[in-house]
Amino acid sequence: MSTKVIMPQMGESVVEGKVAKWLVHEGDHVEPDQPIAEISTDKVDVEIPSPGAGTLMKIYVPEGAIASVGAELALIGEGTEAAKEAARPPTVERPPAAPPGRPPVVERPPTQAAAPTQKPTQRDGKGEEKQDGAEVGRISPLVRKLAEEHRVDLSQVRGTGLGGRITKQDILRYVGKEEGSAEEQQAAPPSAAPPRQEMPKPAAAPSPEPMMFKEFKPPRYEPKEGDQVIPFTRLRKMIAEHMVYSKRTAPHVTTVAEVDMAKVARLREGKKAAIKEQTGYELTYLPFIISAAVQAIAEYPTLNAAVVDDTLVIRKEVNMGIAVETEKGLMVPVIRRAQEKSLAGLSRAAAELAKKAREGTLSPDEIAGGSFTISNPGRKGNLFGTPIIFQPQVGILRMGEIVKRPVVIEAEGEDTIAVRPMMYLALSYDHRVIDGAVGNLFLHRVKEILEEGRFSL
Repeated sequence: MSTKVIMPQMGESVVEGKVAKWLVHEGDHVEPDQPIAEISTDKVDVEIPSPGAGTLMKIYVPEGAIASVGAELALIGEGTEAAKEAARPPTVERPPAAPPGRPPVVERPPTQAAAPTQKPTQRDGKGEEKQDGAEVGRISPLVRKLAEEHRVDLSQVRGTGLGGRITKQDILRYVGKEEGSAEEQQAAPPSAAPPRQEMPKPAAAPSPEPMMFKEFKPPRYEPKEGDQVIPFTRLRKMIAEHMVYSKRTAPHVTTVAEVDMAKVARLREGKKAAIKEQTGYELTYLPFIISAAVQAIAEYPTLNAAVVDDTLVIRKEVNMGIAVETEKGLMVPVIRRAQEKSLAGLSRAAAELAKKAREGTLSPDEIAGGSFTISNPGRKGNLFGTPIIFQPQVGILRMGEIVKRPVVIEAEGEDTIAVRPMMYLALSYDHRVIDGAVGNLFLHRVKEILEEGRFSL
């Protein structure tokens, strides 16, 4: 009997990992859950445990090599059957949830001496090699069905989606071109047929032709002497791809509300010493925003949804993503079941996750499965911004800096001017599934909760 050691899924946007070090060697005996390898990604560094007991029969991916999620790293077993199993080539299992728009990643060895430049060979979703063309194996069921209905050869369609993925619009565009060519051929009279004399008819008004635009390509900038050229890291590439994918996929609408934070400021000042003693961390304004968002989501649950193909899945649990800026780039650790936590619990969870993110010690479970996100740029002079949704979520809330400003308030039935700590909240939401009225009501409810200043400590 043999057991495969598989490259695990370490976060929604992580599609590959580097085998930094093998902690055991071929022929060594291992026990269940014994650490056997160190895996490094741009987001986390983790030790993977042995999935079972036995002898490490074969290591397929050496130290320094990069393997895709689902790739077979090694084989554990005992006896002749396991030895036969170890002699066969490794397999690659498809991960349970591949990030949208990412091309499949195959194992590749450590960097070697440069070889002559060749045109890259792509692989489809089944691992079969093919040259130029779209990634047939990574299209959605909707696009595949549409292609079958129109008898379209997917290898002839140029994908314009993320990572070259074929979209519904690509199929329709291709079908339109093919039908246009067929109509032109049918309209041409046979060369052998004699011309027929017909009575002239009034000329029909020419139909307006669709406006065509050529693909815009900006001029390429060539670096000059003194310029600093910084290659994109893998994490930066993934962030860039996700941002472009999100803006292209979801029609973003951003609405902004101004919030009087006076009651929250007084509550924070009165409770921060007790909270620090209880949690070991300073009480910031972020836990109040998280709590208000969680309460508003209970009333408007579509903000806690995910778009899956042509369906909207409203999630039961509120897993709150917290955008954290690190030296490597943007990280979004997740507070699990935020609806069950008190203000002190949210304060501790947010502080611990932010600390881990900056230290690079987050576990895979701590960066996956977010259902709504809050972005807090901190005290850097910003009023508000228009955040980009973290797919497949449908909403993200961005905090502005709290600034004291003169505002008109009502006191004893009269309008008066007072200096108050004010903050802008900006909500970006997916207009495919959230109407403007719902987005506005949700943000207004967050504002009401903060201005009422009633929180469970």
